[in-house]
Amino acid sequence: MKFLNVLYCLVLFSSLTFAQDNLNWLKDSSRSNPEVLKYLNNENKLTYEFKTKVKPKTDALVEEWQHNQPIKSESPWKIIGDSEYTMTQYNGLRQILSRSLKTKKITVLFNISNRANQFDYYHLGGWDLSNDHNKLVITEDLTGTEQYQASIVDLRTQSITTLTHHVEPTVTWSKNDRYVYLIKQEKYSLRPFELIQFDTQQQNITSLFTEKDKEWLLSFYLSSDHQYAMVQSNNSNSTEQRILNLTSTHLSLPIKTRQEGVEYYADIAKNKAIINSNHEHNLFILYSANIAHISTINNWLPLYRPQKNKRITDFYLFKSGPVVSVNDNKGSQLIYLNTAGEIRLRTSLSTSGQVAWISRVGDFNSDTFYLRSMSMVQSPKWEKVNTATLNRALYLEDQYPNIDASLYATEQIIVTNNGIELPVTLAYRKDKLTDTNPVFLYGYGAYGVTMKPYFMPQIISLLDRGVIYAIAHVRGGGYKGEDWYQAGRGINRQNAATDFINVAKSMKLYRDGERQIYALGSSAGGTLIATALNQEPKLFQGAALNVPFVDVINSMSDSSLPLTLQQYSEWGNPTIQDELNIMKKTDPYLNISKQEYPPLLVQVGFNDSRVPYWEGAKYLTKIRRNSSGKGPYLLETHFNQGHSTNRRDALKQQAFEYIFLLSLINN
Repeated sequence: MKFLNVLYCLVLFSSLTFAQDNLNWLKDSSRSNPEVLKYLNNENKLTYEFKTKVKPKTDALVEEWQHNQPIKSESPWKIIGDSEYTMTQYNGLRQILSRSLKTKKITVLFNISNRANQFDYYHLGGWDLSNDHNKLVITEDLTGTEQYQASIVDLRTQSITTLTHHVEPTVTWSKNDRYVYLIKQEKYSLRPFELIQFDTQQQNITSLFTEKDKEWLLSFYLSSDHQYAMVQSNNSNSTEQRILNLTSTHLSLPIKTRQEGVEYYADIAKNKAIINSNHEHNLFILYSANIAHISTINNWLPLYRPQKNKRITDFYLFKSGPVVSVNDNKGSQLIYLNTAGEIRLRTSLSTSGQVAWISRVGDFNSDTFYLRSMSMVQSPKWEKVNTATLNRALYLEDQYPNIDASLYATEQIIVTNNGIELPVTLAYRKDKLTDTNPVFLYGYGAYGVTMKPYFMPQIISLLDRGVIYAIAHVRGGGYKGEDWYQAGRGINRQNAATDFINVAKSMKLYRDGERQIYALGSSAGGTLIATALNQEPKLFQGAALNVPFVDVINSMSDSSLPLTLQQYSEWGNPTIQDELNIMKKTDPYLNISKQEYPPLLVQVGFNDSRVPYWEGAKYLTKIRRNSSGKGPYLLETHFNQGHSTNRRDALKQQAFEYIFLLSLINN
């Protein structure tokens, strides 16, 4: 639902308390143990030997992708008041820009490229321009650990002053530009837990609110008219919000006191609140309330109730009225309301095989947002929508001169097993389709996240090499809504693996062919793939796992870890015997056995704070020791990265992953 804190989807810093084993020595929270470093470097040497053999093909693939660079349309700028803003390539450098809506004059606010060149790893988290336009507050991750530091950039001198460390990426100014608001992280767990106010005049920090419940996370977001910030505490199925007045700097009491299973997400414009909540009948309905009376739930008046079997997934506030995104098993729709909640227009968001979403949203007064759409074979395009006139028109479209879209096809098929209809989105090159094309099958299946069929030139390169690329929308993901998610989470985790296995079996025979299946998964997708490999290893001819969460029971067995407590509903609670018994059946690391595993590439980030490097390292080492297969079984540790790929190395790493799998075809 709207505004959930999804940054911390995976467990941080495992503590092995359940299944101690002879590979536990690879766990080193300090990341300084000489024995561990030696082992990881030796594994990298083995992987490097393989990389050397395929280097010409890897380099050729990277060169092909660089050659396929688009004539990229300028992304729409975000409208805020009398100006618009963007983060883009400008004069050959990645920069934050502002542009006057009246004069169209462009101002460079921050040169990201120059700043990034000072560090081995760099990720700009969030930024906010002061109301007097003289200062920029930024948050930066300089290590890949997702521990951000906050700094102020003086736009007149370009000097940078660091304010504080260990904060979340989201940041905003008070209306008088004196205070900066941030969320602090706990030192070791990185749980976001404290709202702080940094006084730029006195250079001191005031704690405004501390989330003491270890199962809950803290976040905030700006209201649509930017007069307030909504400060949110949440666990996996409940929320509690407070209103931070950015003018008076007053933080309210909870709008509605937390209640297990009750969620609500408020937005404010012109002192009127719109709230999406399930507090009645477990059904999400849109309500309206005057901000002065919002804490009395009887003052929440129903504004929009979705049709039967449809779910509200998001909403946006404009002068012309709210725009509501709804979803059912058939797809997404946009509902345009007037200020009284009456429907002005109902329209489909996308077509089959395509993905579309609201990507740029202007502020309340702009009555403007932009839709981004694409498919695996359709290049991205932007449509501009005026919510007052209801006009939706093509705005910009990326052009790929070296890619002929007519050569490719995409479709969605349904794989049926025991009454379960599993959607699969796939793409291929029409003139290369034979009975033996290999299939690269991607899966995730967790947190209710929908893996969307994005357009990527990298996938086009696979199609050009005769690969069928497919995405399995298994249970545990969000493709078919909340019930689909619940059917694959926690103690139902086996359903996700069963779905992936059934999709693989179906794709093996796609169009009456006989095809090799290669699996790809990242993070929680690594859990899915590794579970499937344990249960049906001969079904797959190879797999590539990136930062995989594979040591599930060990990671979920330390109840003192705050994010372990919060993740019980997602992965199961090992302190409950019945749940532990179920977890034992699917845990990827625990279930590695003496059998023939296909070749594997496992890539981990040494500074990863979400899925620590030792999970992938232990997993791959145990696979190698138990498999009767010939491999190769490769482990690569990226010492300058965390959970996310270093931007400068992303293409090379993806190219190696693809070449690794391509090298296995017909072997």
